[in-house]
Amino acid sequence: MEIVNAQIKDVPEIISLLKSSLGEKLLPKTEEYFIWKHFKNPFGPSKILLAKEKNKIIGIRAFMYWKWIKKNQQVLSVRAVDTATSPEYQGKGIFKTLTMQAVKECSEEGVELVFNSPNPISMKGYLKMGWSYIGRMPIYIGMGSFLPKRYSEEKLNNIYEDYEIGKSINDISSIWEVDNADNKFHTGISHSYLKWRYVDCPATKYGSIIMPGDFGMVFRFKKIKGYIELRVCEIWIENEAKEKEFKKALNELIKKVRPLFLSGSISVMQKENYPFSFFGPFKMGPKITSRRLAKKSGINFNHFNNWAPSIGSIELF
Repeated sequence: MEIVNAQIKDVPEIISLLKSSLGEKLLPKTEEYFIWKHFKNPFGPSKILLAKEKNKIIGIRAFMYWKWIKKNQQVLSVRAVDTATSPEYQGKGIFKTLTMQAVKECSEEGVELVFNSPNPISMKGYLKMGWSYIGRMPIYIGMGSFLPKRYSEEKLNNIYEDYEIGKSINDISSIWEVDNADNKFHTGISHSYLKWRYVDCPATKYGSIIMPGDFGMVFRFKKIKGYIELRVCEIWIENEAKEKEFKKALNELIKKVRPLFLSGSISVMQKENYPFSFFGPFKMGPKITSRRLAKKSGINFNHFNNWAPSIGSIELF
């Protein structure tokens, strides 16, 4: 068996392996989605290791690069995502071999952190390989409508059109980014990140309320018990003088959607004057595990006191 770095020409065979090993559950297993996720990521192409035997791919392990920023500090991390082993080669330690090789290479590169949100079965394996369980990502809940609407994909698609994120992003300068003055590590908001994450994503629809230079919010709808959850994926305020205008725009959206409730992550709560009335935190987000790699900054990511991932930076991958 040999271990090699994946190339874009390997994607069709990788997708075939993912399907045969994992099926078609949850996220799409298509070439388009894989290329968007791993080769077009603004933080850089993923580290994708392949196990091969007789020139056939029998295993894959992908670490997706991500950056967390706070003021003038930056932490380079990777997220352990796609992994699969060909059914006839399972139980031979290929998953562990590929994972630990990726950990070694990332450590040598100076990557400080690997994190992920494993399922209950794979979590046991990660803990044995040196990962630590952080806990559930904190989620905050906001009031929706007293007369919530039933979920209707057709009607919500019309609202997505009214709040088309592609048009909003096109109105923003390609070099625009939000000042990184928040007091916790978070994903930086920029034109390139928003376009990749929410416009070009082939798996999920998103809407937005964006006033360039003033404020912005990215959202999506999720079906919850036949009703609508209005999920706040990203939020930022650049001009505090425009907060009332933001609140008005948000209230108009809520009136149109009439969701059962709103949800947001800890990043929503970083500033007390955001135009929300949220309750929480509730331990209902994904379960997160992590492992320190290169010890450069000594920053502790083993809890959420210093780390504020948005829902959008965690939910999909």
